[in-house]
Amino acid sequence: MQTFPSEFSELLNAQGKKILTEAERTVNRDQGEFLSLTKPVMSAQTAAQCVRLLDEHLYPLLRRIDTPIPRYSISGMKKNYGETLAKTISMKTCFLQSRRYPEYATAEKIGLVQMLSSKSLHQYAQTVTGLELDKGTHQAICYETGDYAGPHNDHHPEVEKLRHGYVDLHIMFANDAVDHQFLVHEEKRHLRKIYSVKQQGSLVVYQLPFWHYTTPLTAKPGRESEARRWLLLVSFDILWNKAPKGKLK
Repeated sequence: MQTFPSEFSELLNAQGKKILTEAERTVNRDQGEFLSLTKPVMSAQTAAQCVRLLDEHLYPLLRRIDTPIPRYSISGMKKNYGETLAKTISMKTCFLQSRRYPEYATAEKIGLVQMLSSKSLHQYAQTVTGLELDKGTHQAICYETGDYAGPHNDHHPEVEKLRHGYVDLHIMFANDAVDHQFLVHEEKRHLRKIYSVKQQGSLVVYQLPFWHYTTPLTAKPGRESEARRWLLLVSFDILWNKAPKGKLK
C-alpha cells in the first residue's frame, strides 16, 4: 500500500465492513452514554501498512506538545481542598485541517486527508451518534512511552458552534512494542469507566463534552524507544439546526 485509499471503507476487512454498514446509534448522552468503541475493523496486515505510511511520512513532521502540571499548583493554594488542575499533555501531533500547515501537503500526498474526509467515515460518525454532522477537521497524534493526556472535559462554552458539544472520531493503531494504554472516562459522575486503547485498526466515536483522560503509554520491557500509538482524529461540528440540542449534565 503506497497511499491511503480515498474511502475509509476500502481499508476494512469483512467484519469491519459489516460493523460499518450495520452501525446503529450507540452514543446517547441523555442515557449517560459518551462513546462507542469497535473491535479491530481491518486486518493486521492492512493496519501495519497504515502504520508504515504514518511512520515514514508523517512522523518526521510531528511537533511535541508538553504541558506539565503548573509549578505553583500546590504552593499557590490558599485554601484546603481548593486545588485545580489545568489540562496536562505529553504527546506528538500535527494539524491537518488547512493547507497553511506545512504537514498538510505530505498528508495529502499519501492520501490521508482524503481518507479522513471520506463519506464512509462521516456517515459512520453520524450513525452511531444519531446526529447530523458538518465536515470534519483533522489531526494526527502519536503517543510514545510515557505520553498521556490528563483529566479534561473538552467543553468550549466561549465558542458558539461548540458550546453544546461536538463529535470526535478516532482511528487507532498501536505497534507491537506497546504494552498498554487506557482511556478512563466518567460514569455516573465518577472516573471509573476504563477501556484499553492498545488497538490496531479500531474506531472510537465520542460525543463531547465529558470528563476523561488517557493514561501514560507503557512499553514492553526493553522496548521503550520503539513503542508508539497513532491516533487519527476527525472532529465534527454538530448541525444543531437539524437536530435537537443535547443536554450537558
